[in-house]
Parts: sequence; C-alpha cells; structure tokens
Amino acid sequence: MSDHDHFQGRQTPTTPRTASLGQWENEGGGLPSQRSPATSPQATDPDASSAHAGLLQALPVAILITDRNGTIRDSNPACHDLYGASAADLLGQPWHHYLNPADVPVDRQQPMEAADQGQPVAFETRLLSASGKLLWARYGIASLGSANGSHRHIHTIEDITELKASRQATASSSQALSAERERARVTLESIGDGVISTDSDGRVSYMNAVAEELTGWTRDAARGRAFGEVFSIADSESGETARNPAVHTMERGKIIQMAPNCLLRRRDGSELAIEDSAAPILDVDEQMVGAVVVFRDRKMSRETTERMAHMARHDVLTGLPNRLAFAEHFSQAIGMARRHQHRVGLLFIDLDNFKRINDSLGHEVGDQLLAQLAGLLAGCVRSTDMVSRHGGDEFVVLLSTLDKPEDAYRVVEKMQAAATRFANVHGHSISLTFTTGISLYPDDGDDMATLMERADRAMYQAKLSSKGGHAFFHPETTQP
Repeated sequence: MSDHDHFQGRQTPTTPRTASLGQWENEGGGLPSQRSPATSPQATDPDASSAHAGLLQALPVAILITDRNGTIRDSNPACHDLYGASAADLLGQPWHHYLNPADVPVDRQQPMEAADQGQPVAFETRLLSASGKLLWARYGIASLGSANGSHRHIHTIEDITELKASRQATASSSQALSAERERARVTLESIGDGVISTDSDGRVSYMNAVAEELTGWTRDAARGRAFGEVFSIADSESGETARNPAVHTMERGKIIQMAPNCLLRRRDGSELAIEDSAAPILDVDEQMVGAVVVFRDRKMSRETTERMAHMARHDVLTGLPNRLAFAEHFSQAIGMARRHQHRVGLLFIDLDNFKRINDSLGHEVGDQLLAQLAGLLAGCVRSTDMVSRHGGDEFVVLLSTLDKPEDAYRVVEKMQAAATRFANVHGHSISLTFTTGISLYPDDGDDMATLMERADRAMYQAKLSSKGGHAFFHPETTQP
C-alpha cells in the first residue's frame, strides 16, 4: 500500500465503511452538525451538506471540498491551521490557490478528471501558506460523486515537511557516507603497504592492490577464505608457522606488531621477508567485527628508509651534500685541524652570468648545467674534502687539509679549467666561468659562520676586481 493509499484509508472508529463520503451522506449518515465560527454559514457555501460538515470538523487531516470546477466549497479546521487561512478566506478560491506557483499543474482540471475515472490521484507538492511559509504536502484527490445535482471532490492534504527534511537528511548522510567510503577506498589503494581486512570469523573481506602483489592472491580469489590460507607466515630461522596476526589481534583486542623475522609464504610457494602490524576493527558499539593487517616488503622498507636518509642530507637537483651535511663535515674537519695544527680552506663559488643562461636557454638547461657542474667540481677535490650546493648558482667547498694557502689556489684553478671545458647540455655548447672567494682556518676565523661570511666577502671583492677569478679574504675586504 502506498503512503497515499494508507493516508486515504485512515478513518476514525465511529466512521462507517462506505464507498464514498457522498454515498454515506445519501444513505443518511452523518455526525452531529456543530459548526465552529470558522465554518459558520456565512463562511461556507450554502450548498455544502450538513451531513458531511460534522465529519469535516472531526477529521484531523486537512480537507477541502470542491465543486466540478475545482472551486473550494468547504474546508475543515485542520485545513485552516495548515494553510493559515480561515474558511472565509478559502471559500470560492480555486483548489490550487495555496499550491506553490511553480508546482501548479498546467491542466488544473486533469487531476479531478482522473479521480472521476477512478484513478488514484496522489502527489507530493509544495504549499505556500497565507503567511508565506513553504511546506511540503502529500496531496490526494478523490470523487465524492454527485448529490443534489452537484458534483464534488474531496482533497486530502497531509503536511510532510518534517518527513521530507528527514528524507533529505538521510540522503545527505548516505551521500556523505558513500563519499567517505570512496575516500577510504582510494586511500587504501594508493598507499604503498599491503592491507587485508577480515570479518569476525577471520575470513578475508578486503585486500588492496599491494596486498594482491605481495601475497600472489587476487582479491576475488581471496575473498571469503580463511585469513591464514591467504596470509601464511613463518619464522625465518625455525621455519615454523607463525601465529595468525588477525586472530591474535582479535583475541587481544589491541594493536599488535609481528615478529621482525617473519617470512610471508606467497601463493606460488616463494617466500618474502615482511614486517607488519594488525589491529582489531570495532563498530560504533565497540563490538569486534573483524581485523585489519598492514604489511610491507622489508627490503623495500629498508631501501625507502635509506633513500629518505639520503634525501635529508643531499641536494635534490645536484646530489651534492646539503648545508646540514656540510656543517657536520666542517665540524669534524675543524676538530682534526685543531689537533694536528694545520689549515682548513673554505671556497665560496658564484657562477658568472648564470642568470643570462637561464633567461636565454631556459631553466631546464640551467638545472642540467648545475647538475653536471656539481659532478665536475666534486671530481676536483679529495675524498676528505666536500663540495656542497649552497643555493641557486652558489657552491661551497671545504678543503679539509691545507699545507699552505697556495694549495687552495691550485684547487680553484683546477675547477676553473674543468668548467671552461664544459660543453654540450641539451645540444648547447656552454663554457662556464665563476668567481671564488677563499677564507682560511685559523687565519680568518674558527667557526663556519665566520669563515663562510669572509669567503663570501672575498668573492664579492674578486667580482669587483678587474682581474676577477678568485681572491683571498683580507681584513680590508669590502663588505658586499
């Protein structure tokens, strides 16, 4: 039974079951005719029968009675409350007067003609009350037949505004839940770890693409199987089957970590060293509904860790040690120099006219140029020395041991010669020059910040000099 059928079939216990209100009236039925002021004779069509007037007063559902033209001839208090209008306001109005204008049928007579033919007429529409309040209603129309030469229709109107809002909230909640599930699915498919979840019986309910690759099982083949069949692990030393992590975490009711020496027995019989963790899955009532196991290839994990450690200490573009690594190496070199009473040199290198290369050939060529130059500079120093990219087109070189200051000159000249021979970057023949400032420990300072600043000043002074090339720091060196 539809909502409309259910609504139309609702009757008070004292109402006899008859074919229609009109038929019941013709058969002599009726309730005591007690009119309220709202339905006084002055506010009600004189033709409206006193027999159904009492019934209209009693019904809690909003009711309109219209003639064959759809003009309102009677209404009940429930309708007055819903529309915010009196019986006098409604009398003589078309049946659709309080419908939202956008919802009024093009053919206003069609619903009543359908009702006359015995067709069920029920629809949801918006009402615009006399106060301008917009309501949702379930609207029904049925024929009352003809009495005293007058054909009438009964209109039932049920306020479903709250129901509509509840439906909308449910739909929005469902959409939000679907969106959240989709985000979770995308996340699980995107991460680099294998993920397998089970139900409370320990049977596989989900696995992501990485889990498929690591176990050798497809998700379709694995779904519904016992977790231990899909994810079988053994101790790498004894070869004994290890405890099922899904069952273990559900028994403990908390997150567990797998032993570090486990091997995953893949579907094809091969073995893979892995590391993993497992956690119970709880519902909103804190009831156990399954487990999730996250695992990864231990070799890949170690390689990732090493790669991240390298990236933390090296320049991404050139691969040279970054400032952090340079600072650590500097501290070690100065410590050795203090013990063995020898000099340390610091070179501050700035490429000449590098901006013009970037502007004319593009940043991609410029980046390739810097990367190749970095390799050339590093090839000009000893393994105990260090070349670091300081930023942009600037490089810093630490010469860990110098017997005499002139040794720093020789390194600079070797680097200049290598840069001058530099050619062929993306088909472009390029020869580079750069300017170098030199500071020495302990002559010009005993900490990195001081020596760096003074090498920078020496480089700036060399650029101002007509000779260019390179220069040592001197106390009278111009401040850049």
